[in-house]
Amino acid sequence: MRRSTLFKRAALIGAALAAIGAGAPRAEESVLALSSPALVLSEAIELAPAGGRNPTVAVDRRTGAAYLAWAQEVAGAAPQAPAKKGMKPDPKLEVLLARSDDGGRHFGAPILVSAPKDNVQSHTVSPTQAAVGPKGEVYVLYSSEDPDFALLGMRLRHLLWLARSEDGGRTFAPPIEIGSEAVEGVATSHGMTNLFVAPDGSLYASWLDTRETFAYVLAHNEWPPKQVYSSQLRVARSADGGRSFAQSTLAAKPVCVCCGTKVAQGTEGPLYASTRGVAWSQVKGSADAVRDIVVAASRDHGATWSEAVKIHDDRFKVSGCPDVAPGLSVDSKGRVHAAWYTGTERHPGVFYAISTDQGRSFSEPVALLADEWVPYADVKLALDAQDNAWVAFEDRRGDEDLIHLVRIDSDGQIRRAVPWPGAIPDLATIGDSAVVVWGSLAPEDAEEQHSGGIKAVIARPGTGS
Repeated sequence: MRRSTLFKRAALIGAALAAIGAGAPRAEESVLALSSPALVLSEAIELAPAGGRNPTVAVDRRTGAAYLAWAQEVAGAAPQAPAKKGMKPDPKLEVLLARSDDGGRHFGAPILVSAPKDNVQSHTVSPTQAAVGPKGEVYVLYSSEDPDFALLGMRLRHLLWLARSEDGGRTFAPPIEIGSEAVEGVATSHGMTNLFVAPDGSLYASWLDTRETFAYVLAHNEWPPKQVYSSQLRVARSADGGRSFAQSTLAAKPVCVCCGTKVAQGTEGPLYASTRGVAWSQVKGSADAVRDIVVAASRDHGATWSEAVKIHDDRFKVSGCPDVAPGLSVDSKGRVHAAWYTGTERHPGVFYAISTDQGRSFSEPVALLADEWVPYADVKLALDAQDNAWVAFEDRRGDEDLIHLVRIDSDGQIRRAVPWPGAIPDLATIGDSAVVVWGSLAPEDAEEQHSGGIKAVIARPGTGS
């Protein structure tokens, strides 16, 4: 079936749910009705050709303008760095931004945000990220590799940059570095990055920080043992609209070294920071780390943080790198909404929960996708103006990767879209709809499987909802 035909046939939601078979939530794990009205998807539009990577989208709710940011391979350019042992050289990447003035239905020609000298890096959990300020300021966060810094002969340092536009993304001031050695006072690297614009206009950049590992290697000229090798969740604040950032603060440690970070805040109440925690010896007799999603809260603009708490005691054990991010957002009533992937033996899948006590505890998780086997899935969450939670996530169980989109209404009812081919989704809401962007998959023999191009749809509730 052609993809465009699939998008139009939202009436086949029952068949789509049946197609995921055992992946539907079990009755004892979910209070969401599978027979709820569907979400209808528009025709997909192509926004970038092959070579586009890890798109993100942000919406200016005052004007309806939508902004798409992504990293694009530069055709014909030489690799930006020599190949690492046993690997192909990284292609030259540049950061692009495109603007839509009709809510994501059409996008104009992209403009270049990064500098030609930048060794731009783009990964699933460290994407080029767009954000919009309360007065329409447009921000783009991106990472680059430092070619002049190496530990034990390995290039391991990523720098974090922020570009700022005051004219709706048409032009940008020169980017500034966040978390530089001059500000932090130590050598470090920034991974699994995220940008959040608070209601008061403050900007918060979060990342996983390797300063303790760097310090050990610099002091001993060898890699640290496991009990010393650790990663921190750190958050830095800008109180001047992204023109400068203060020194970062420690939000949680130890944390997973390869899982996404997230920051969120409502119009009132605490600031929240989330990632996947780690406990090396929590499960007796296990050689694998327990990596469950944790949330820390700050009531002083990120200057200090409470002890991080688990959203749920999943006891997710894995010795490798999940490389997936959680979703986190705060609604108009101060409730914290979270969505995440977990791989527990009892019920691997994608789950959703709410906190009504400012992140001190969370409700029993609701299964959005559960099966005997569910591979790692990147999860994104956004709230609309009516406090409905939109969640987009990957489903890698079949021969073709699929994207799922659900809307959890404020009354607990769920609406689902027919899953469609793609990977690494992102979304933003506008009115009662959502703009969803994703990376289409490249051919199997391509160097980068998730660089086949970038596409988008508009999702809205179907009739009868």
